[in-house]
Amino acid sequence: KSDSLAMDLDRLGGDVFQHRVRRPRPRCRQTQKRMIRWRWTWIALAWTCASTASVVHVLGADERPNILLLLTDDQDLILGGTDQMPNLQKYLADEGTFFSNAFVHTPICCPSRASILTGKYIHNIPVVNNSLSGNCYGDEWIGAAEHQTFATVAAQSGYLTSYAGKYLNRYGKGIHKGGAAQIPPGWGRWFGLVGNSRYYNYTIVRSDHGAPPTTIRHGDDPTADYLPDLLINRTMEVLRSHHSSTAGHPHTRRPFLHVLAWPTPHGPFTPAPQYADVFAGQTAHRTPNFNAPWTANQQKHWLVRQMAEIDGATEELIDGCYRSRLEALLSVDDHVQTIVEYLASVGTLENTVIVYTSDNGFQLGQHRIKGDKRQPYEHDIRVPFIVRGPGFAKGVTTDEIVLNVDLAPSIVELVTKGYQGEIQDIAADGASFVSPTAKQRKEFLVSYHGEGISPCGWGKGCPRQPGPVHGADAWNNTYHCLRTLSRSENSMYCEFDDDEDFVEYYDLMTDPWQLRNAHRQLGPCRKDHYARRLAGLRTCKGASCHREVTLDDPVVLCQ
Repeated sequence: KSDSLAMDLDRLGGDVFQHRVRRPRPRCRQTQKRMIRWRWTWIALAWTCASTASVVHVLGADERPNILLLLTDDQDLILGGTDQMPNLQKYLADEGTFFSNAFVHTPICCPSRASILTGKYIHNIPVVNNSLSGNCYGDEWIGAAEHQTFATVAAQSGYLTSYAGKYLNRYGKGIHKGGAAQIPPGWGRWFGLVGNSRYYNYTIVRSDHGAPPTTIRHGDDPTADYLPDLLINRTMEVLRSHHSSTAGHPHTRRPFLHVLAWPTPHGPFTPAPQYADVFAGQTAHRTPNFNAPWTANQQKHWLVRQMAEIDGATEELIDGCYRSRLEALLSVDDHVQTIVEYLASVGTLENTVIVYTSDNGFQLGQHRIKGDKRQPYEHDIRVPFIVRGPGFAKGVTTDEIVLNVDLAPSIVELVTKGYQGEIQDIAADGASFVSPTAKQRKEFLVSYHGEGISPCGWGKGCPRQPGPVHGADAWNNTYHCLRTLSRSENSMYCEFDDDEDFVEYYDLMTDPWQLRNAHRQLGPCRKDHYARRLAGLRTCKGASCHREVTLDDPVVLCQ
């Protein structure tokens, strides 16, 4: 875009990431073209083997790599969420492998993060939504699932483990009622945000090397409390500590696993002061399904049918959210540069695997939803996913499907390679993308359990709340979907657990914006095929969740 901006990234001195006023300058034409091409990669929805380079995996057998997981919150891919991040492109995408078909199994923060940690579909954890009753940091999670994560395996196999940022939405909520702070198993150093994403006025639980946890309350001073800056400071503290402990003593080296989990760009979409209003005047993408026609929305499940038409005032609100999200992500972009340049300066970059992704996507006016996720549509489930490091080809885009449930088994493979001790089996439903042995996945499960009050979702205001409705949740926004993506098919089949037994089906080859529910046009054979495939995934465990599909073309099968 001709008016896109980049920040003049000054080098930062000392140990503290501080705010600086930076003069915007136009981006170079070459970077603009690359970023725009990346943004629209997803539209080539059919399998395109000719344009896809295979991922090269050549990890050495004796020296295990350091691992950095960089996790954002609600960062979309389709609606321009990576467009204004030149450092992400330069330091990670250009030097690593970009997965153009990266999805989350569930488009909501807490269940997705639980799936990332465990490698399991939500029916096997079970963490089903952001509520305590949905086991978001509930007793079942604390007592069982939390003890079988990639962190517990990494610690067991000798890694130095650390976490900085948002964990699960309900983490530490009991602290405000006098409860004790808890450190999740497997983490040697901990710097965890209490509760959901915030930028100011939050609480951090901190612990180092087994010390009793302390709680630290932060206020709203931009120079001392802006959470993304505190998280990069903590990350750099961990990286410097690791380097100083191993410098000159390579024979005692222990690799590290560090997670940096920003609140960005989750609401309230607060940018750092130096980036406020940088994108003034820019507007959110008016995609074909933005403010979707009434006739399109009435083909969808109950909750979406309640969405009011987006008026001018709501459009302005959406545009403001869009700008603030991009402005907030400029800090993340700075941090990517800071991390990579530091690792390069101390000679550890080439033996560090860096993964960058998000816990789910986002909508900004699509299907009349003002700003949210939780829906089984492409904006909600597609996420950025980049891997840089030993074993991953540079500057490559692959259409290999990768899911959030694949992160845990991939990290486990990395941390246990060459390790001779006993290793805990986390029984992941996902598959490693480090050295895949199975044939390419063609289908996967997408699930969500809605939050709301029976019988119709919102409570006494049913079936419709007074005033315009643009984004909400409801108990009947509960669904399980079969997402199929192969050379011959690109579709989404969803069954809703509601009193209508509602079903949605989209052929994304002809309807990429999911405006035409074509379920009624399916013949009995294809309906049965999708229903049976979905039923199998809803109860799958372990390897059965990514088994090879031999009868993958219902169009041919049912003729």
